[in-house]
Amino acid sequence: MKVSEICSRGVVSVTESASLRDVAAAMAKHRVGTVVVISKFSERAVPVGIITDRDIVRAQLEHVADLSRVRVADVMTRSPLTLYSEETLGTAIEILRGRGVRRAPVVNAHGELIGLVSTDDLIGEVARQVSAMAQMLQRQPSRERHQA
Repeated sequence: MKVSEICSRGVVSVTESASLRDVAAAMAKHRVGTVVVISKFSERAVPVGIITDRDIVRAQLEHVADLSRVRVADVMTRSPLTLYSEETLGTAIEILRGRGVRRAPVVNAHGELIGLVSTDDLIGEVARQVSAMAQMLQRQPSRERHQA
């Protein structure tokens, strides 16, 4: 299975010039904790950063300013880990684990944003696969009894 098959497609995105207040409002509206920052210099949506609700809290404490005065560019994680849509689940898990991150923008072969994948997405799919294997194993003994 490929990352493109399980990633969330309704990605909330902003540009670097957005205020943290705008980002927080978008997070609340869409009920998400992560927003992908995209390039404003391209007609394609290319991820250049990522910002989480945790980043906003830290920024509020560090900047002690009105969130409408702090820009995304000031607090975002630049050059986020991205996964290509064709990556397998196993590869995606290894890449995320290797970088110690829990989510990553998913891009197509041209680097355009197509989704966001999280460890929750990956764990959910792995759990479905393990469950399917367990069901297969449960059926095997009864099948063997009927053939004997």
